[in-house]
Amino acid sequence: MVSWRMPDGTEIVCVGIPVEAEKLREFVVRFMGAAGAGWNATRWSETLFGSAFEERFGEKVVVHHEDSPDGRRMFAIRRLPNEDSGSFALAPSTA
Repeated sequence: MVSWRMPDGTEIVCVGIPVEAEKLREFVVRFMGAAGAGWNATRWSETLFGSAFEERFGEKVVVHHEDSPDGRRMFAIRRLPNEDSGSFALAPSTA
């Protein structure tokens, strides 16, 4: 697991994805500029963040965020399961 904490306390965590901490930090800073998201992580789009991560690192991911009671935000970036693996059924089968 690799993480980077922004100056405002927002934490970005990569779970199960081999990304160096420095590359993660660089990605987040570039995302903030390119997406016009700035340092205010409450305005970030999880979908746009995930798409930008996929474009940069070539990994299909899902991004989930949680807000702590003290107002800090955490973004967890997880690799989507391989469709061929049969794991992680997102909806019951109708067959």
